[in-house]
Amino acid sequence: MFSKEQLPKYKHILNKKNLKMMHYLVSLIILVLTAAPLHTKAQAAPAAQKDSTARRVLSYAQFVKEMVECTAAVYRLENAELRTNPETDREFMPDLNMRPVSTKRLAQGQAEPSIPIQTIKASVDLNDVRFDGRPIFRNMKFTGNEFSSNTISGLLEFRDCTFGAFILLNGKGLNSLRFHRCKIAAMFCVRVFGESLVVKGCTSEYLRLEDSEITDVEIQASNMISGASLIRNTLKNVLLRSVTFGQGIEFNSTVQREIIVDSCKIDSGAYFYASQFPHKNTSLSWSQIAGKNALLVKDTITYRARTDTELADERNYNNLISIYTDFLSLYKTRGDQESYNACYVEMKQIHTRRAGYLYRQRPQLESWFDWRLNQLLEVFSDYGTNAAKGLIYVFYVIIAFATLYLVFPSEVDNLSRTNSFRMFDVVIGYFSTNARLASINEHKRRRALDDLQNFRTTLEVSRTDVPAFIAWLGRPLYGLNKAYLSASAWLMERFDIVPGRWQELSQGRKFWTSMAIGAYMLGFLAWGVVMRFVNAFALSINAFVTLGYGEIQARGVARYLAVLEGAVGWFLLSIFSVTLISQLLQ
Repeated sequence: MFSKEQLPKYKHILNKKNLKMMHYLVSLIILVLTAAPLHTKAQAAPAAQKDSTARRVLSYAQFVKEMVECTAAVYRLENAELRTNPETDREFMPDLNMRPVSTKRLAQGQAEPSIPIQTIKASVDLNDVRFDGRPIFRNMKFTGNEFSSNTISGLLEFRDCTFGAFILLNGKGLNSLRFHRCKIAAMFCVRVFGESLVVKGCTSEYLRLEDSEITDVEIQASNMISGASLIRNTLKNVLLRSVTFGQGIEFNSTVQREIIVDSCKIDSGAYFYASQFPHKNTSLSWSQIAGKNALLVKDTITYRARTDTELADERNYNNLISIYTDFLSLYKTRGDQESYNACYVEMKQIHTRRAGYLYRQRPQLESWFDWRLNQLLEVFSDYGTNAAKGLIYVFYVIIAFATLYLVFPSEVDNLSRTNSFRMFDVVIGYFSTNARLASINEHKRRRALDDLQNFRTTLEVSRTDVPAFIAWLGRPLYGLNKAYLSASAWLMERFDIVPGRWQELSQGRKFWTSMAIGAYMLGFLAWGVVMRFVNAFALSINAFVTLGYGEIQARGVARYLAVLEGAVGWFLLSIFSVTLISQLLQ
C-alpha cells in the first residue's frame, strides 16, 4: 500500500479520486432514477399484453344493459364470464332477495312479480361465455335476426321471452338450457354437450337438435309449428308430453335410459328410421303416430309406400317395414298388446298394398289369392288381431243366410200354402154352416181318443207280462191325456162364438165376432212368422257350423244355400279359431 512519506502526496489524489467516485455515484443514481420508469414500462408491456387476453367479467345487469343499449347490428361478447352481483342482479337470480317465483312455486299457481319488457334490437353473438349461478332472463324481446352462441357453459333460463332465432353451437359444459313460455322463430342446438334442455309452454316455428350429447331433453305443453328434428344425438332421458308437431317429427337418435312420449299430436309425418330406444323403458303408444309413420328419403321427400311408384322401390319399402318391426319388438317387450296390434295392422296394410302392386305387375292366380286373402283378413279380423270382430262377421253371415231361408223355407209352418189355405177353409166352413166349433176338429179329437183307448188296452193286456211299475206309470199318463182332451172340448163348447150361421147374427154380435176371429187369424199368421224366423235361424246356424250336414234337413233351394253357407262357415271359423288362439298365446 502506501508509506508515510507517500501519504501526503496521494492524499490529494485520494481526495480527488473520492470526488470522482462521488461523481460517478451520483451519475449512477441519476441514471438509475431515469431508467426506472422505462424498465417499469418495459415490464408492464408483457403484463398489459397478458391482461388483454384475460376473461372479461360482467354482472347480469351489465350484460342486459349492454345488449339493450347496443346500436350496432350485432352485439358480440367473447371470452367473458357473467357473475352475480347481489346489488344489481336481484331480478335475475332466484336465490337473492326479492327473487322471482321458482318453478315449483309457479306450478302451485303463484304469480311472478311483473318485470317490464326489455327490447334488444341487435342480434346477439356470444362466443366462449360462461354463465355463473342460475340466471333467469324474463320478459326480454330479441327483435334481431338471431340469438347465437358458440361454446357457452353454465345454466341459462329464459321465461316469457321472444326470439328471432336461437342458435347454440358447441355448448360444452352446459349445465342446463331452459325455456318457459317463450316464442322462438327457430331453435337450433348443434353439438351441445351438457345436462339438460327444457322447453315448457313454448311456441317455436322449428326445433333442431343435432349431434349432441345431452343427459335430459324435456319438451312439454309446446307447439312446434313446423315440426322438430332430433337427429344423430346420443341422449339419456327424453320426455315429450302434450307437444304438437305441426309438420311432423324426425327422431333419428339414440336414447340410452328412458323415453316417454305422452299425449303428443303429430299432424304430418313421424320419422323414426335409425332411432334406437331402450325397449323396457320406452313409453310411446302407437295411437300417437298411427297413420303418420313414414320414411324421410330426403329433406322434402317422404316415402309412405302408397302409390305404385313408391311400392316399386323395394329398398325404401324394406326400410319402412323395418321401422314397424322395431316398434313391434318394442311393444312385445313391454307387453303393450293394444299398440302391438295397431302397429301390426298398419304394417299388414302396407303388405296388402304391395301384394296388389305385384299382382298388377304380373297377374297370376296365386298373387291374386295372396292379395284378396290379405284384404279379407283385414276386413274379417284385422289380420288376426281382433277375434271379436271376426265373431261379429260370423254373426252377420248367419243372419244373411237366415234371411235367404226366410224366402226359401225348408220347414212347413203356418205361412206355408197348405196350412194357410186349410185355415181359411176351416174358418169359411165354420161361418157358412151350422157346424159347431168343436166339430171342426172332431176328427183330430176322435183320433186322439182312439190312441188313448189303444194305450189303455195295451196296459191291461200286458199287466202280467211286464213289471208292475210300468202299469203304475201308465195309468196317470192315460188319465192326464184324457183330462186334457175333455178340457179342450169343454173350452171349445164354451167359446163357440157363432152358434149358427154368420147371417143370423146381430150387428153387435157380428162386430165382436169379427174382432175375435181377426185376432185369431193374426195370431195364426204371427205364429207362422215367428216359427219361420226360428226355423231359418236354426237352419242357418246348423249349416254354418256343420258344413251343411246337420240334423235339420234342408229342402228345395235351401239345400244348395246350406251347402254354400257350410263352405263359408268352414273357412271363416278356421280364421276365427286361429285368431282366437293367437290372442290367447299372446
